[in-house]
Amino acid sequence: MNRNILTVLLALVFSMSVATVQAKDKVFVRPAIKSMTIADLLPTRVELTKKATIVHFKIHCAKHRNWDMVGARLESDGQTYACQQARIITHDGPKVLADEAFVFGKKYPMDARRDSVILYFDPLPKGASTFDYLEGDNFNSWQIFGIRLDNRLYPSSLPAWKPRKDDGKPLEPVALQHGDATTTITIHGDTPSGFGWFGAPSNDPITGEYKVASTIENSIYHYSQPAYSTVIPRFMGAKIEPDAISGQFPMFLIPDQTLTLDVDLAACLAFQYDFAAGKPDGRGYRVGGTIGDLNEVLLENLGQYYLTLPEMPRHDQVKDFPEWRERMWHNLDSLRRVVMQRQDYTRRQKDFFSLMTDLTYMRAIVRCPGILAWRDRLSNPDSTLAHLKNTHTLVDAHARELQFGRDGRSFWFPLNTEILPYLEANGLNSGEVYETTRDFYRAKLIAEKMHNMEVQPDSVIQSVRPHFQPVLRAFNDTTRVLADRMKAEGEKRKCTAPDVPGDQLVQTIVNQYPGRVVFVDLWATWCGPCMAGIGAMEPLKKKFEGTDVLFVYITDESSKVGDWNKQVLDTPGQHYRIKDLSQIPGITSIPHYYLFDRQGKQVWEHSGFGGDTLETIEQQIRHALE
Repeated sequence: MNRNILTVLLALVFSMSVATVQAKDKVFVRPAIKSMTIADLLPTRVELTKKATIVHFKIHCAKHRNWDMVGARLESDGQTYACQQARIITHDGPKVLADEAFVFGKKYPMDARRDSVILYFDPLPKGASTFDYLEGDNFNSWQIFGIRLDNRLYPSSLPAWKPRKDDGKPLEPVALQHGDATTTITIHGDTPSGFGWFGAPSNDPITGEYKVASTIENSIYHYSQPAYSTVIPRFMGAKIEPDAISGQFPMFLIPDQTLTLDVDLAACLAFQYDFAAGKPDGRGYRVGGTIGDLNEVLLENLGQYYLTLPEMPRHDQVKDFPEWRERMWHNLDSLRRVVMQRQDYTRRQKDFFSLMTDLTYMRAIVRCPGILAWRDRLSNPDSTLAHLKNTHTLVDAHARELQFGRDGRSFWFPLNTEILPYLEANGLNSGEVYETTRDFYRAKLIAEKMHNMEVQPDSVIQSVRPHFQPVLRAFNDTTRVLADRMKAEGEKRKCTAPDVPGDQLVQTIVNQYPGRVVFVDLWATWCGPCMAGIGAMEPLKKKFEGTDVLFVYITDESSKVGDWNKQVLDTPGQHYRIKDLSQIPGITSIPHYYLFDRQGKQVWEHSGFGGDTLETIEQQIRHALE
């Protein structure tokens, strides 16, 4: 056979065998996904081979989060595929600086350049159309659902996007009223992502009490919160706009106004990210009701709400605060002029955006050094921002150009006490908006005294505007009942901490109760696991009633006095409040528990409250009683 022909045949056979192997391998670049819990991790490439499923991820939070990816796994068709190995990539732009083995369990420090990982799993089953990635089982862990393996988008279940028609009507003033601010949020499409609401914005802004009324029916969420004006709770479980922080977004609600939100999570993600399958038709959500149009403006301009605008000057771009303020004003004013030309915004929406820009400017002036320290992640903000802090002033020549605070249109936004110093510094301390905001601040101070169980005379309540008086009177009545209970019950439970060094404190307290088995709980009112543990232990404490077991609770000044007093009333035992829990050696987290036997000897110690902690505590106490 001719040698050249033989060479050609061998090459053909080899290329066919390679093609056969490659035909079995599949590569999906920038695949579409259905939903995610934390929008800081995105799959950029999936390779299906006979030996492995290889997933490439882009880490969007590398510059501001430590991460370890412990527990990384895939799930598909009811099967779990653990991660076998991984690589971590460091970039300088497109250039690869390092490609090294990823160590699970290692805390990788914040580094914006170390922004990619490649994870290797066992092969997925033949014919798999989607899979999920899970780094853990709680909402704060990375979870990505429905990673597609067909280079297509998920079909949207929402009606076609239609711009609003402009009737030319301006944003009218709103009359303040106290009532329930409500919304209904509907999640469309089959998605396993959790959804809910959270945080201080859901608390009553005067009393601090949590009075949210919410119901969940399948994928429909009804939310209601008492309000004096507008409130802005934050919802979680859907990254609906690029500027939303992780899977969170705010919406503003107001009594006697209606708001609905329909969300298709997969369409939201496809609208925001560069999936290879392209873009859907319109955004992945629709807002309706009487204030749906205004919420559209808020959601599309979340940089204003979060004060993360690219228009905000950096600290190293200016010589002092006056220059920073002028640049900020110029940048925001330029942004305002651009938005005023938008054809897809109505007159009312433009008025709302303009007021929101004014409020953003005032908040930025008041908060400037703190905002920049957070946004730029400064390691030494006092030194780095000294040129701004030393020249910071609230006096502003542009104050008279602002529309915010001039009329009742400002009440479309929540009453904001942080801008009071700015208004006063610039002589804007008159008119309904200023006086209402000032009295709102005074009402909060009065409520803080009530929160500390100080009953107030009605003359004090009458010193603020009638708008705030009913809730203050109701809170004062509650305070009076609690104060009476504190005298009758609580004072017997509150103890003075011994004046000894921190390493002797717990033992000294225990020595005051000779012959008793003493369970010590180090906790704080703001600590969720602590409060969960205290509540879960109440039935256990009833089991040991009449025995020689004593429960001792120690917190510190990070727990507000009012919150502590209420907890003292609700939690039988002996209560101590010290300056700082960290003065006790070895305390790095709470809740932290100790158990001492009848002789005052420590027999058990544990940190954290989990699923089996309660059972362990009962066993340890019974053993100590023997």
